[in-house]
Amino acid sequence: MKIKTIKIHQLTLHEHHLDIIYGADNFNFSTKVFYHDVSFSLLASKYSQAVINQIAAYIALFEGIKLCSLFPKYYDINLVAENLSQPVLELFAKIYQGVFGQHWYENNITDYPGPELIYSQASLSNSKPISIFCDNSTVLAGCGGGKDSIVAMKMLQEADVPFASMQYSHSVYGKADIQHNLISGVLEYVTPLKKHKISIYDDFIDYPFLQLYFPDNSGITVPETPVSIFESLPLMLNEGYNYLALAHEKSANTGNLFWEKLGKEVNHQWGKGYEAEKELNEFIQANLLSNFSYFGILQPIYDFRIFKNLAKYPEVLPKIHSCNIQKPWCKKCPKCAYVWLGLMAVFEPASVDAVFGSNLFDDDDLLPIFREMIGLAEHTPFECIGEIDESRLAMKKCL
Repeated sequence: MKIKTIKIHQLTLHEHHLDIIYGADNFNFSTKVFYHDVSFSLLASKYSQAVINQIAAYIALFEGIKLCSLFPKYYDINLVAENLSQPVLELFAKIYQGVFGQHWYENNITDYPGPELIYSQASLSNSKPISIFCDNSTVLAGCGGGKDSIVAMKMLQEADVPFASMQYSHSVYGKADIQHNLISGVLEYVTPLKKHKISIYDDFIDYPFLQLYFPDNSGITVPETPVSIFESLPLMLNEGYNYLALAHEKSANTGNLFWEKLGKEVNHQWGKGYEAEKELNEFIQANLLSNFSYFGILQPIYDFRIFKNLAKYPEVLPKIHSCNIQKPWCKKCPKCAYVWLGLMAVFEPASVDAVFGSNLFDDDDLLPIFREMIGLAEHTPFECIGEIDESRLAMKKCL
């Protein structure tokens, strides 16, 4: 089976959430984006309905990229095209090609540049950006509940930079209430001025669709970071925040391998890297919000230094979580193995044992993963982990 066209069928703005219906030929899927403390009617009265419609259109466009995991020939964006600006075509292509390199590699696809965007030629425009009302120096800091989030917020707090937190749940990580409760446990150790929540429910990810209809496909790729930048904008407008900080570290800029067949680097973390950050920041400033600024506060910092900084706060160790399979820790995946390795390198082993309950070096199933981490395999694990030299250094410290 092949999918010819994916399409945005419906985009509805409710009082507190966006409801988006996508099609993939004869199949339909739903994505709902809930804002726990945003009223879209009040936001529209403060700015305009046109501004809110425009931001919603970008959210719908980029949320739909996950359907490109099906390798469609076309992506029909006619429904939202009138609220998009012409430069989005170039941005879409860059984000798709940056994020989906791993998907091409895993499926051995070398002749698919991405879907052709279908829209009325008269629809797209070159819109002028507006300004976020208020000049609020408070930084909106993303918090996923992992080591990077808490270190980034501790840096802001110790520098006396006012910040608010933005916690975010997604169907790809399991039930929303479990995710929010875990993140709230981490936020107990910092003092944000406000705590905001976004919850995303996505049945394309929930359903066993790929397993049943496309069993040879390696899986669904979700460009979570680029999409989350656009999904943060209603919060920033609502509160008057000018600055968005995510805890993306230096290692996100290093790929997993160089794929000779395509002559390009494959990087699982491309969406978190500086190239993506720069593209998204410049696009939003030029086309949506002129006084918006997005930055990765940990971009200059090696992961090993982040772990060392984390060791200054042993009280947060039982609360952080990073597993993308079974939160807080499945103890079987590359992410769990890597974070455990980094924690063991800088904390007293007994304190890490109290959290994990086992020595992951003793798990034979993880030995191939540890070998990949330190550069003894074809590529490093496709996960958000540090560079080969950082893993080697952590391994040396454990030894």
